Amino acid sequence: MANLKVEIRESIKLNENSYDSYSKVTIKDIKEISKRTLTVPVTESVLMVMDNTNVGAGTFVEDDVRYIRITNKSTEFPLLLTFKNENNNEFMYKLDKESSYIYSGESDISGTSSGSGVINSIDASDSAITGVDSSYENMGDLVNITAMASGSQAQIDSGSAGSGSGAVRCDVELFIASV
Repeated sequence: MANLKVEIRESIKLNENSYDSYSKVTIKDIKEISKRTLTVPVTESVLMVMDNTNVGAGTFVEDDVRYIRITNKSTEFPLLLTFKNENNNEFMYKLDKESSYIYSGESDISGTSSGSGVINSIDASDSAITGVDSSYENMGDLVNITAMASGSQAQIDSGSAGSGSGAVRCDVELFIASV
């Protein structure tokens, strides 16, 4: 087992004033790391799948996942990420070029390693979300994350985007830490 240290540093000086920020968290008892780079076209591609018990290529146990980082390495195109829960609720996030998105699973409750990972970690609705209480009964387990490169409609229509001939693609780094 090992500890994963995640550090975020922001540094800017604007009008002779510094607005720096630093945040650090340690995620304990990590037993497995998955790090891979893949090329994502303008068609939807599965980045990862969650399961109750099974582990495999691109499949992770939802109880065990503590940290997910998705980095769009493209210098030209954004990446559309779709997060889906067990209730078929989805939300989409547009990740800009050369940017990262961090999705953290629950870990280290009261000094133990009994966190619930990505269980009951996501809800989505086309209207206001209400009624969330300490039981998280409306929240669902994260079941998968899909992605697709985002090009202009003109690029897609002209055939310079998409499978085969297209230039619209995003190299994506996926980093997952599990207990």
